[in-house]
Amino acid sequence: MSESIEGRDCNMGGLLHNGVKGWLITILAVLCLVVTCGMCGKAKESGGEPLPILRFGTTARIWGMGNAGVAAARGVEGLYYNPAALSDLSRPELSISHSALFSDTDLNFIAAALPITEQGGIGAGLLLLSSPGIPGTSEDALEDYFDYLQAVAYVGTGTRINEQLGAGVTVKGLFGRLDDATCRGYALEGGLRYKLNQVLTLGILGRDVVGRLDWTTGLTENLPTQVLAGVEASLWDGRLQVAAQTDTTFKDRGFGAEYIIGEQIRVRGGYTKESLTAGVGLGVGSIHLDYSWVGHELGGTHRISFMVGF
Repeated sequence: MSESIEGRDCNMGGLLHNGVKGWLITILAVLCLVVTCGMCGKAKESGGEPLPILRFGTTARIWGMGNAGVAAARGVEGLYYNPAALSDLSRPELSISHSALFSDTDLNFIAAALPITEQGGIGAGLLLLSSPGIPGTSEDALEDYFDYLQAVAYVGTGTRINEQLGAGVTVKGLFGRLDDATCRGYALEGGLRYKLNQVLTLGILGRDVVGRLDWTTGLTENLPTQVLAGVEASLWDGRLQVAAQTDTTFKDRGFGAEYIIGEQIRVRGGYTKESLTAGVGLGVGSIHLDYSWVGHELGGTHRISFMVGF
């Protein structure tokens, strides 16, 4: 009887090992496709993409550091910035962010992630940009009001290939509405993160490598590809984090730093796209509350993020 039980246990262990192996092979295959296509495609910049929300960023922590998250993202943050960060999940995480971009224009993000093996985890999230009641004019005369809505649903996974290298992929579902026209679409992206040593971490992201939007007007748009590379340095026994990233044209770039004061307070500063950024964070146990400010010609954008680990 004991031999039978041991045999069943071995079979279950083998099935689990094969499942993890298959999951890893699938991620690597898709990732190779994503990165290869990204390197071969044209890396167009912000302003050319059909949905600007795809380049807005999410959490206050990363925005406070100049929005340089390709190498600096942690855990659930990787769902947007680099899915390879999902490979370092050690517990379930929930993140909620809110920002008021302009008058009556809100950007909200909610995401959750959890480890599924010792090698990595999965995550899902929703990014929503809404601007209701926009006045519509014709020949300088007010005709009517319309709503502007953009939404992105994220599903991603990341795994550790070895102690230094992590890989991940994200699939995105897209929706938009402008006046009476709506669009639906999809996008695929993937990333790598390599821990060179105890100080330096390198990251690369192929964003929107495969993707398109179909409008009810009959228009079809292929999403422009963006390839980003980043680096993070951990200094002073991990109390100072310095991060930087850029795309292939060096136009969409940012850099920043985070310094830990005591055990609970974090101060941040950075620069991105001709804008200064600043932020502060408070961490108590597994609960983190972050705030960031991004300067621009109209004054500034404020972001608040809440993250908890279970």
